[in-house]
Amino acid sequence: MEDARRWKPAPEAYAYGVEACGVDAAQAMLVAVHPWDIDGAARAGLATAWIDRSGGHYPGCFTPPDLRVASVTDLAERLR
Repeated sequence: MEDARRWKPAPEAYAYGVEACGVDAAQAMLVAVHPWDIDGAARAGLATAWIDRSGGHYPGCFTPPDLRVASVTDLAERLR
């Protein structure tokens, strides 16, 4: 991650990740359990999925996720 030169949630960190994968941000999705990471990825142009393992509240100060699921299995079902 040192090659990115910035830590998440800075947009440069997400840009580094999609570049390393050889895709555009619009083709990528960040899946996370941390709302701050969802917010950073959304601001960088990625689609987002929040794994809400506890049925908790998503903070209103962050960009909402594109998808909200309870598990990775649920995410796979939604994306199918």
